Amino acid sequence: MSADVRDALAGPAALDAFLRLPSAVYRGDPFYNATPRGDVLASLKRPEFNDRQRVLVALENGEPAARLVARVSPSLKDEAGRPYGMLGFFEALSDQAEAVAGLFRESIAWLRERGAGVIVGPMDGDTWHRYRLNVGPFDQPPFLLEPYNPPGYERLWTGQGFTLLERYFSKRVDPAAVVDHLATRCGEAVAAGYRLRPLDPQRFRDELRRIYELSRRIFSRNFLYTEISEADFLDLYAGSRALVDPDLVWFAQSPAGEDVGFLFAYPDLFRAVAAMGGERGVLAKLRFLWHRKEAGAVDFKTLGVLSEHRRSGVAAALFHEGHRRALEKGYRVANHCLYREGNPSGDLDGGAGETLREYHLYRYGE
Repeated sequence: MSADVRDALAGPAALDAFLRLPSAVYRGDPFYNATPRGDVLASLKRPEFNDRQRVLVALENGEPAARLVARVSPSLKDEAGRPYGMLGFFEALSDQAEAVAGLFRESIAWLRERGAGVIVGPMDGDTWHRYRLNVGPFDQPPFLLEPYNPPGYERLWTGQGFTLLERYFSKRVDPAAVVDHLATRCGEAVAAGYRLRPLDPQRFRDELRRIYELSRRIFSRNFLYTEISEADFLDLYAGSRALVDPDLVWFAQSPAGEDVGFLFAYPDLFRAVAAMGGERGVLAKLRFLWHRKEAGAVDFKTLGVLSEHRRSGVAAALFHEGHRRALEKGYRVANHCLYREGNPSGDLDGGAGETLREYHLYRYGE
């Protein structure tokens, strides 16, 4: 018997099935960090995807078995000039290969009908939001904001004809080794007149605006980059204040005083956030505060330098200072998070790091 595929936005019952599927997929999984329902709903209602998305859930005997969202990019074009198609929000129970196949068939057909060319995934709309598949190993807990999924998902995607498009990695590193490795390059940048300053927590929103503007200029040429508004960026990072340690977020300034780069790192508060259980009430916040002290590592998530200031030692100086401050705070582990294969940032550890996990982004079609 084939699965019953429903439009999840057609009624409250189908939408509820879409939203509660993860609780069944990850039941009993100590590494799972639930996404608040409100965040998922907000992402499904993004105005740029009005009339450009199909939100599907497959039911077996009335219960959710798999889900998938197909979207047509409003801005990204492939080499043939056709809009990229995107598949995201994917979840599935381990024994539901037939339901998964049905969802992919229907989603791909819908994208083709709307003129999509190359289809990429997993991607929840753009690279600002959740994308990439975690392909393991799965023997250690995830870090905060890391893509997370069951091991079997890789087989489900490749089984539908998807092939590898991009590969990403995370490393686990001794901060002391990074400080030693980058000391000389850091000194060269300082001698050339570059200066570093930490994030000012008293001006947190203004500092986020600086990060937004730098990100637009630094990453605009990255593959699959999509512009978002400043307001959307601020909304996206609105909850980050509780996660941020100002001593771990740094800006680089040129000899002329212009902001030319930044480092965004934070304590790995995965256990504290996971303890909230996808909720945001008073009790959830108390659980967060109780577990906050359990952070044993620092996650180095984003490092960027304006193109005209690269090869000047600025990236090394930012990384050096971030790791030095982490050591001062007693951290003996750093996670270098989600760098793309071939990106020079992956070599800033001087070879001292060990690969923690690998992630894939897939494509379908020519």
